[in-house]
Amino acid sequence: MTIPYLLRRAASKFPSKEAIVSELGRWTYHDWDFNSNNRASALRRLGIGKEDKVATLFLNGNEVLETYAAIMKLGAVVVPLNARFSPGELSYIVNHSEATAVLFPRDFIKIIREMQPACTHVKQWIVFGEKDSNEFLSLDQIMNNFTGDDPLIPVLERDIACILYTAGTTGKPKGVLLSHRNCAWAAASAASDVDYKPEYRLALIFPLYHAAAFGIFITGLYLGCTFVTMKQFDPGEVMERVAREKVNRLVFPPTVWNFILQIPDLKKYDTSSVRSLGSGSETMPLETKRKLLSLFPNAGLGETYGMTETIATITTLKPADVLRKLESVGKPFVNTEIRIADENGMELPQGKVGEILVRGPNVMEGYHKDPEATEEALRGGWLHTGDLGVIDEEGFLTIVDRKKDMIISGGENIYSREIEEILYSHPRILEAAVIGVPDPIWGQKVHAVVVPKEGADLAEEEVIDYCRTRIASFKKPKSVQFVQKLPRSSAGKVLKAILRETWKESSCGRCNS
Repeated sequence: MTIPYLLRRAASKFPSKEAIVSELGRWTYHDWDFNSNNRASALRRLGIGKEDKVATLFLNGNEVLETYAAIMKLGAVVVPLNARFSPGELSYIVNHSEATAVLFPRDFIKIIREMQPACTHVKQWIVFGEKDSNEFLSLDQIMNNFTGDDPLIPVLERDIACILYTAGTTGKPKGVLLSHRNCAWAAASAASDVDYKPEYRLALIFPLYHAAAFGIFITGLYLGCTFVTMKQFDPGEVMERVAREKVNRLVFPPTVWNFILQIPDLKKYDTSSVRSLGSGSETMPLETKRKLLSLFPNAGLGETYGMTETIATITTLKPADVLRKLESVGKPFVNTEIRIADENGMELPQGKVGEILVRGPNVMEGYHKDPEATEEALRGGWLHTGDLGVIDEEGFLTIVDRKKDMIISGGENIYSREIEEILYSHPRILEAAVIGVPDPIWGQKVHAVVVPKEGADLAEEEVIDYCRTRIASFKKPKSVQFVQKLPRSSAGKVLKAILRETWKESSCGRCNS
């Protein structure tokens, strides 16, 4: 049960079934399998083989799906790069993952050129599209010499399929090692407990470098669904695509759903094909749930709780309970176990708040090049999520608090420590703390609390611009507050709960919450 096997199986069982729909065309499962074989053969000719790390920088569409399959058919490891990251952030991931090749379409040539000087270990920069210079290798030209034969490289379930990067509490991205076994079991769980059917046409709009989108990809492939992809999210175009392509299942975080619900004249779109709605990453307000069920009258709404370390599958709240258990994230997936534990890892009784621990075959193999973090996260055979939760008398899980200091803005996980390190590098900033505060559009926004050095003159825009040039734009502070000192505990720890309460009580907080 590997990802290449799932594609071969689908191509064998229903070769003529439509598999991928994008802005560029339509491809059957036979096409997907055939094209991925050609890409695999071309990459093999370039020397890429078993266990090699291959970084990919793509937007959604047939190219990324064919490329993932090609890399994995060689027993190599896919390292998806976040297209929203800055060149510096991308270079860190390429270097940390030890990628020897980077694959990308022509759209990303500018950012690739900015990355190259820092990525000295990359042997091959491979572009998709017609070659117009000797600057990069062109995979298209090499693929012209192949006839779709499968390379048939032995790939085992325990082999690593991909490394998905997610920010750690230290602010540095961690590489999550996911095996083919992890992926297959996550797909089996989702296919069992979420409303997926083989005949469904799935919207694949969230980018595939996110664990949730990756989960949709492997679950749809497991069942042989049709993927309706989009390169860029646009609310109106999503609804046009739903109507035109008769999409059956849509999944977005609450923030993105809110963008869709703000479209004028929503009732003009034909939503009759939609049977299944999904959401995750944060709690969805009751009013949003009601509006979605009104907009998609033939659909059920479910919610899931997961992490990159579990391919976004820990618990699921089914449609029958979504309006009854408003704060809950549901019950464990069929192949997943959870328990609530104290600081010593001892299981707590029902109704007590503690850390959420997870066990199951979908749980990661570990963190790339970080044995200490792996041992800490997987101690005792359970994944320690860092989230606090409670299980009620019916077995439903409710998350009480998020991972320490994590901010969720527009469906993206943002860690305050990373931004704080940037702020501390400013020559006129003495201290800084970053928190997430409510935002009506993005769910949360990044708010920085800054202590200037004595005699220093700082403006809000100067601080924001300083961060903008050093990290991805979506991570930069959206507002800055200047104070004389930060509240700290007796141990010297910044008390961020007090900062959040202070923000709520301020006139700014009252206006924006």
